[in-house]
Amino acid sequence: MVIKRKQIESGIQRGIVQYIRSVLPRAVLMAIPNGSQRTASGRPANAVPGFLPGAPDLVLALPTGNVIWIEVKSPVGRLSDNQKHVHAMLDTIGHNIILARSIDDIREAFAYYGIKTKDSWNGEPRDGEGSN
Repeated sequence: MVIKRKQIESGIQRGIVQYIRSVLPRAVLMAIPNGSQRTASGRPANAVPGFLPGAPDLVLALPTGNVIWIEVKSPVGRLSDNQKHVHAMLDTIGHNIILARSIDDIREAFAYYGIKTKDSWNGEPRDGEGSN
């Protein structure tokens, strides 16, 4: 049986969500459901006002007031042109974006951005107190 790339990404995203919710319990983590079915004309079947093709998969609001966007990809997945465009727009206005292929990518990004998690504080709930 061949496992499709979207199924792999879904499993990676599930693991990332579980990890973040366990190490940053006061943070707010939300999924952005952009992987929608398309009509014959190419329009998203479940399009709603505000739908933005290429928006990252997850948005993480930290207790510090900072926001981090997370794009989940399989080990061989590549960003679409829409994703590259949205990431560039977010970067231009000063937002941080993580391209995550694993939980380790999230850990590395949190360390880079100075985000203190329960992991980094030996279980103390001082989440999201980093400088970023």
